[in-house]
Amino acid sequence: MKRFCYSLFMDDQKALAQQLFHPDGDVGREVGVKMAEWNAPANAFVIDCLDIQPADHVLEIGFGPGEALAEVARLTPQGFVAGIDHSETMMKMAEERNTRAIIQDKIELTLGDASSMPFADDSFHKIFAVNVAHFWKDPLVELGECRRLLKVGGRLALFLVRPPMYPAAFSQSGLFFPREPDTLEQFLREAGLQNVSKIAKVFPFGEGFCVTGEK
Repeated sequence: MKRFCYSLFMDDQKALAQQLFHPDGDVGREVGVKMAEWNAPANAFVIDCLDIQPADHVLEIGFGPGEALAEVARLTPQGFVAGIDHSETMMKMAEERNTRAIIQDKIELTLGDASSMPFADDSFHKIFAVNVAHFWKDPLVELGECRRLLKVGGRLALFLVRPPMYPAAFSQSGLFFPREPDTLEQFLREAGLQNVSKIAKVFPFGEGFCVTGEK
């Protein structure tokens, strides 16, 4: 069985890009374990940027192994948390991580794509995605969906690390589209979001940024 390890960064970066885009199988599960580790500080940063309230309805796009979902559920005792991801492997990992909350109807997981999400208009107070928007070939499609799903006054937060943090082979994969903060801000404005702003922060893995906008 092929095992995920740090050598994959050096030996097969395109394969790593594919697994980050769509984790699958045993290797995908190991990538999910690494995602939980790598994204932990970014998840905390984005959740802080969202100013989540106890009764909020919150959606995470690309929930991966489900660590952020668990934290958001803890913060919304009178609210509701939903997640959508297109990877069956991540769905299984997130279900394992959040079994009790799912049984209690506190978290609902959906297998699907951010370009066409099966939720009603004006469903969520907050929507967020961590290290996902660089996989959106035409972000206005996904951002249009986010705007549709947000309640009036609701907030969207997207986190990405700065492009220099990624191997050049990621861009050559055809799956990954590096984006700077100003570019992502402009996409949010073009999608019709208001009060768009960005916050940058230096993490152990390098510089990342969160872009937020409101409906």
